Amino acid sequence: MNPDQIVVLGRVGSAYGVKGWVHVHSFTDPESNLLDFKQLYRKSDDETWQQFESIEFRKYRDGLIARIDRCEDRTAAEALRNLELGVRRDALPSLEEDEFYWVDLIGLEVVNTEDITLGRISNVIETGASGVLDVRGENGAYLIPFAKPILHSISVTKCVKVRWHVDWRV
Repeated sequence: MNPDQIVVLGRVGSAYGVKGWVHVHSFTDPESNLLDFKQLYRKSDDETWQQFESIEFRKYRDGLIARIDRCEDRTAAEALRNLELGVRRDALPSLEEDEFYWVDLIGLEVVNTEDITLGRISNVIETGASGVLDVRGENGAYLIPFAKPILHSISVTKCVKVRWHVDWRV
């Protein structure tokens, strides 16, 4: 499957118990939205995406646990740690005109209000209060809060414009 057709929506965490269950870190909001997708995919060792044979989820405290592809014991569950969980892009809900998915920001150029290019977005980090844009460029790295009034404008086909000084590097 073409990697561009898959959007990562979660990652396997630590093992849970001794019967093959794992903690799952969902990147959806709310976390339980991950359960809405009928077909989930995993990235294999050769970097291709393959559909899970079976995956069973349960809500656990404030998060999720899962048993993946007949994983039977703790040792097998520990081997799944950091496994990415993805869905086909066409399975994502439609968006309104002024909405976008964070994954669509990756690779966009970031320019400040003085028209100085800071770099390109390499990641969007969830911090709880708001996201943070991880921007990498010739002048270094920037961690820019993804919040008003710092965000000036966003065009997913062009760039992100921010109120951020070129000297405010990591």
